[in-house]
Amino acid sequence: MFGFAQSAISGYIPVEDANMSREVHLTQISVTNFTGDKSAAAFKLKKAIASVKADANGFFEFKRNLLADKDAIYKIHVNRFEKALKDTVVVEELFLFSKRDTIYFKKSPIPFSDYVNTNSAHKEWQKLYDFEQQLRQTTLKKEDSLSIAYLGDVKSYTKDSLEILMVKLISIKQLDNKALLEKDIAKNPSFYVAFLQELKESDINRSEYLFLENKLAFLTTEVAESKYAVSKIVNFILGLLIAALVCFVFIQRRRKRKAIPELSKQEHTIQRLILQGKTNKEIANELFISLNTVKTHITNIYSKLQVSNRQELQRKMQNS
Repeated sequence: MFGFAQSAISGYIPVEDANMSREVHLTQISVTNFTGDKSAAAFKLKKAIASVKADANGFFEFKRNLLADKDAIYKIHVNRFEKALKDTVVVEELFLFSKRDTIYFKKSPIPFSDYVNTNSAHKEWQKLYDFEQQLRQTTLKKEDSLSIAYLGDVKSYTKDSLEILMVKLISIKQLDNKALLEKDIAKNPSFYVAFLQELKESDINRSEYLFLENKLAFLTTEVAESKYAVSKIVNFILGLLIAALVCFVFIQRRRKRKAIPELSKQEHTIQRLILQGKTNKEIANELFISLNTVKTHITNIYSKLQVSNRQELQRKMQNS
């Protein structure tokens, strides 16, 4: 079927229709400018790729070197003059494609209506389109309820059934087109922030998801501001707690110092001599006081310092 190594896009248009132009046009379209459902009229800011003229049999082809390396949305179309309308209408088809793939349009009375596309993303996009069509046919509710139901169903389908990033992006653009995206971002911010990060790490051009990045700009700003405000509050509270703890320790130490009666000058001297290992008699001789006076001073020292003997006094002084 695909016998043209250099041809990525090939096929036939019905040349027996005298009102059908034989000029076949190829255009690339950005997801960011997607404004409706899967029809070329739903896209703006199209990038013309090339135009070729079909031969006498209606055959046409586009070479691979015209196409992007990455998956992109393309429109192929011809013009047909409608006598009833006395105007020219566009007969078209949209498809996801890259230069690695091949698409072949079979002979058909309606141009581009029967084709085979090897691009896996296109197949998934077609499934999404079929799912959305089914939703529209089966959901008979009020407009508000329909929006809520549509939002929930498409979101679930996008999350659980779609695997290709480009198709997920198209699905999310559908929500944006229905003015439902901001509502869902408010409900599921973490999902969209993670999805945007996934897009940034992929090989998809930033221009394709710029609309989502812009939608999330206010959210990431609010989150950053919220985190900064929370951080300031936490730091302020921690500062208060530290200050309170320092004051508590200072007060406790002052209370402790006040609770222990201060030693007199003579008691300090006797305490020093005790710590030097002097006996009561040696202390009495050194200070020229009686033994009983030494014992009285020692009793007062023990009482004030809350110790019972020389060993406890020694330990207390070492730890103080």
